[in-house]
Amino acid sequence: MADIHFEEKLDRIDYATVAVYRSCFLLSAIAIALLGFGLEQYGVPLLIVSALIASACVHLYDKTIRWFIQSSALFAVCLLIANLFTPIAVGASLAVWCGLSIKEYYCFRIRLIRITPLILILFWVCFALPIWLPVFYLAAGLSAVLLFTIGIAKFRQPFHYDIGDKSKFQI
Repeated sequence: MADIHFEEKLDRIDYATVAVYRSCFLLSAIAIALLGFGLEQYGVPLLIVSALIASACVHLYDKTIRWFIQSSALFAVCLLIANLFTPIAVGASLAVWCGLSIKEYYCFRIRLIRITPLILILFWVCFALPIWLPVFYLAAGLSAVLLFTIGIAKFRQPFHYDIGDKSKFQI
């Protein structure tokens, strides 16, 4: 994970992947807002694709955690392409966002991030079991706001914060 005290020399790929990774937080917030407004045909693919792209661009030292996050995103994409089990596909993509939110909390201690995984889980339960519509709308709104806030907070940080020491990455 990132080390804010270590400033690595970044190349173009580093800048591009960090910018794309940060943008995906904003895209996921838009996707969840679309789901909250009942636009599943746009929200589901955007949420899943943004999770896949973010998982491909994340800079994590530990390959096991990176593998879990990327596998969840790929699983969600496979279900989306096969048009099977949409709630499970959404859940897998939300697992990616939970993992990335936890990673961001441990790296940067942005306070709001601590509740993001819990709100995302609540959102998924309400999405998968659409019997609590008021709670679904609340969870969708909170999830979108939290992910958008993380994205904005990430864009305020210097790019080297997301990279850390390249020599520590497990390949």
